[in-house]
Amino acid sequence: MVEDKLRQSIKVFENSAEAICITDAHTQIIGINKAFTKITGYTAKEVMGKTPQLLKSGKHKSDFYEVMWNAILHFGHWEGEIWNRRQNGEIFLEWLHISVIRDEHNQITNYLGIFSDLTSRKQTEQRLAYLVHYDDLTGLPNRTLFYELANRALYYAQQHNELVAIMFLDLDGFKYVNDTWGHLTGDLLLKKVASRLTECLRKTDTIARLGGDDFAIVLENINNIKDVEIFAQNILKAMSLSAFKLNGQETFITMSIGISLYPNDGKEVDTLLKNADMAMYRAKENGKNNYQFYIARLNMLSHQRLILETKLRHALDREELVLYYQPQLHLTSGHIVGAEVLLRWQHPEMGLVLPYRFIPLAEETGLIVPIGEWVLQRTCLQYQRWREQGQALLRMSVNLSSRQFKQDNFIKRIGKIIDETCIDPTLLELELTESLLITDFDEVNHILHQLKEMGMQLAIDDFGTGYSSLSYLKRFPIDKLKIDQSFVRDVPNNKEDMSIIKAIIALARSLRLAVIAEGVETKSQQIFLKSLKCDEVQGYLIGRPMPEQEFIQMLNNSA
Repeated sequence: MVEDKLRQSIKVFENSAEAICITDAHTQIIGINKAFTKITGYTAKEVMGKTPQLLKSGKHKSDFYEVMWNAILHFGHWEGEIWNRRQNGEIFLEWLHISVIRDEHNQITNYLGIFSDLTSRKQTEQRLAYLVHYDDLTGLPNRTLFYELANRALYYAQQHNELVAIMFLDLDGFKYVNDTWGHLTGDLLLKKVASRLTECLRKTDTIARLGGDDFAIVLENINNIKDVEIFAQNILKAMSLSAFKLNGQETFITMSIGISLYPNDGKEVDTLLKNADMAMYRAKENGKNNYQFYIARLNMLSHQRLILETKLRHALDREELVLYYQPQLHLTSGHIVGAEVLLRWQHPEMGLVLPYRFIPLAEETGLIVPIGEWVLQRTCLQYQRWREQGQALLRMSVNLSSRQFKQDNFIKRIGKIIDETCIDPTLLELELTESLLITDFDEVNHILHQLKEMGMQLAIDDFGTGYSSLSYLKRFPIDKLKIDQSFVRDVPNNKEDMSIIKAIIALARSLRLAVIAEGVETKSQQIFLKSLKCDEVQGYLIGRPMPEQEFIQMLNNSA
């Protein structure tokens, strides 16, 4: 019996995924396992009789080790992050746990060190932290950081009674570059444009890429409108000064600029940016390659927005909203296992209106709450009808708005819909945005756990494009990460996107989360994702969003 236990202990020691190092009372190494050699590069022959000091990286001061050994000798153990050096000289981060082993006389006989390599996880954390505030393509601040910096500029201007200009910049004809030479060339152009714009800035100015071919600039320390005009003219001149060289191709590109001024055109970043955006559209209408200041009384877009809002308010009552379904494929089995439920607006005059035209307006006006509830209810009623017709029941993913989530009776209303339609809640998946998860942690956590208790699945939509944080992934009852299509689009040609996808899938695996990638349009993208053991995919390669009858026909054909 003793021999069996001894053999089991030896087997555990040798096959542990964590590195194990045993020393005598004088800290001389008397035993290591295979994982130690794999992580450090040192063999047993090279370390026997030596002390763990041969791993020292030189990155820690002496007081670090003093604190560590005081804890070991006083409490019998210590654990924490520590930088060490491999045999090849590479410095790596590890999580180390040291324990004291004593005999029956309470005398120290050995020290036991167990550690794991944190390098990969640390790199993933740093990468995700970077993506929170910076645009991965150009290296410029992203929308999130832009808002932070712009708010600081407005606060300073308010304290010192100064002007601030917000500029919204959009490339003219960028779509033709993408369509003619492809997205890789388009991305290269965006990088070169970002570099040329940055050269125009003063030290006090801020530039950001908001997305696509949209950029924004904050101008501080300006004395009058003339200063802003000169700056805008310099940008237009710099853009047209010489051709952009793009992988053997050359192109000239111009820019349309909209400008709003604090405090005249607004006192908040949102308002100023929106007004600058509207002014930019006026610059487009005036022939492009020019700048326009925001003028409220001439703002036709505001009038059009009001008309659209009025029509949207009638859309529910007039039953103009319809559901479309985009299939989701399980990569291992090759079967359709679910669908994302997408909203469309079938207007009698405007035709089929896509979400990007009315969802932001619905969010802004609060109409998203009744619309979101209608989508959820209609999805469940659809399930009820399919069940009665004998159709195969798949998992349905429904996007959830932060405004819905914050309603006081949110859980109660969802429960009522499920009870009335008798739907199996495990077949219902709610897609949440990362920005929703970072507000009021305790309240959000409570609601998410209530949803889980009801049996529903929870997914994070567009993962990696917002406030990616390992802390909420660990603490919230999330089931799935959804990789944003912006990371999938250029795979397998873009190595940076491939690395990000690998990191997200590895992160999901370590946290036992499922992964689905959206925007899959080519076979090579599907093969790449399958090679990484991504669970599911959706995109035009699998199927476009389609109305109910077309979706059912596709399922029947697939079966």
